[in-house]
Amino acid sequence: MKCSLCRKKAVERLRQYKLSLCKECFVKFYEKQVERTVKKYKVFKSGERVLVCISGGKDSAAMLSALTTISKEIEIEAFYINLEIENYSDVSLKNVKKLCNELNVKLNVVNLSEYGIYLSKAGKKKCSVCGTAKRYIMNKFARENGFDCVATGHCLDDIIVFFFKNWLSGNFEWSTKFLPRMEGFDKIVTRVKPLYLMSERENAIYCLCKELPFTKDNCPYAPKDDWKEIIYDIEKKKPGFKRNFVANLPKYLNRKTNLEFKHCTICGEVTTAEVCAFCKLRKWMEERR
Repeated sequence: MKCSLCRKKAVERLRQYKLSLCKECFVKFYEKQVERTVKKYKVFKSGERVLVCISGGKDSAAMLSALTTISKEIEIEAFYINLEIENYSDVSLKNVKKLCNELNVKLNVVNLSEYGIYLSKAGKKKCSVCGTAKRYIMNKFARENGFDCVATGHCLDDIIVFFFKNWLSGNFEWSTKFLPRMEGFDKIVTRVKPLYLMSERENAIYCLCKELPFTKDNCPYAPKDDWKEIIYDIEKKKPGFKRNFVANLPKYLNRKTNLEFKHCTICGEVTTAEVCAFCKLRKWMEERR
């Protein structure tokens, strides 16, 4: 199999684009696709300070690398939340430090325990605890340190899965959060998804082609997700399904919300209840000590 562009040996066949690409051409193609996504959805505004949240995995590693190449009008710093998962977090942090050093990007690190959260004591709620804590900490850190927006490595696979899960449960309000740019309000910092139209596989190949350091093992607490297998099966039979589905989401999702926002009576952060989910989580965690 030869590259469709330069005729060198190809490393990947992109069925949805009807292209075969070599290592060098794939890197250029990938970065061009991310750049087009950023421009199409106006993901960033010129001059913004962007806190790029990285986990050590392929998606966030690809995001940080691509942004340092294509985005010259924004200021970037990386942010890593050390989940303090035995063995796994040590490896992830090592890869994150190496990645930021290679890309010459400033790295900010905080430990989950600094906020009174310990995943080892979360029982079967580890994933929900992790998600709640990370969203809270990312937003708080970004706001308190003068960042204009928070960038996460959510890619089209994640967006489709989350959309269907919430759509089938009737939680339409929550689904609107999976747009490429969600403007901030009150104490909530703007959130962006530069990899909105990129797949997990494309992210992984990009990392391998650029020899970026990333953690290849999945989080030991991550559950098996049948939805991703369903989506992969559809994509196999209908190449381009994932990209076309996500590309059209902004046309159908209602950006307005009927939710009533207030401030948490404990920490003062934005919430829809008297006490925010993070403070409820922290209280629950304290009771388990």
